[in-house]
Amino acid sequence: MEINESNFVKQLKKKNEQALCYVIDHYGWVLKTVVKKQMRSLPHMWDDCMNDTLIAVWDNIDSFDPTRSKFQNWLAGVCRFKALTYVRKYIDASREDLMEQMPEWEDEAAGREFLRQEYKEETSRILSYLKDEDAEIFRMIYLEELTMDEVAARMNMSKTVIYGRISRGKNS
Repeated sequence: MEINESNFVKQLKKKNEQALCYVIDHYGWVLKTVVKKQMRSLPHMWDDCMNDTLIAVWDNIDSFDPTRSKFQNWLAGVCRFKALTYVRKYIDASREDLMEQMPEWEDEAAGREFLRQEYKEETSRILSYLKDEDAEIFRMIYLEELTMDEVAARMNMSKTVIYGRISRGKNS
């Protein structure tokens, strides 16, 4: 059977591997674009993320609803979720590596300060791809764990603007 634009989703649901090849050939550019955008600083993880996305598509194609979105948009959403998961795992692994590499400190406070500084530098490197103001919003929300109201007050912006900047920052 020839796989084409009108039947590839149906064939994916039937677990036809040719349909997955069709997705790779015709929608691979979506995967590459999203992964490179979301994981700019982690190129060594791009292939794994794209492969995991394809597995997720294979396993979860039944959740695709053509009445709600185009396949391309659904695929981009799945890929964005996988990419953010990879970034979180990388940050967590980096934190654990820092803990393991941390020398024995007689003064526990000095050890915590060393770790805090290393974590801050790694986070700054990852956030360096954002505009300064957007990076500050991410720091306040995700590192300082401030509420939207607190961030909006500090940044002198509405919560709507903050939400928009977070959304764009996650997509950049």
